[in-house]
Amino acid sequence: MSWIQHYDPLTKTKLVVGGFSIYSPETKELHVEIEDLANNTKDSWTLDVHLCKSIGVNKPVFIATNVDLN
Repeated sequence: MSWIQHYDPLTKTKLVVGGFSIYSPETKELHVEIEDLANNTKDSWTLDVHLCKSIGVNKPVFIATNVDLN
């Protein structure tokens, strides 16, 4: 089962779609593949990963985004 979800802002629902991700600690990159047949979306991204500054329970270890956070 995939953890990737399609969010519909009109109905505010989330539906699971096909896909996977691979994290490479050596290059600090996250590769994401998405195949959402219902919405005609098939794409892939390789994103730079940044370690999160705050740590603890229920906190993410890293964040990957396709926009500049600076």
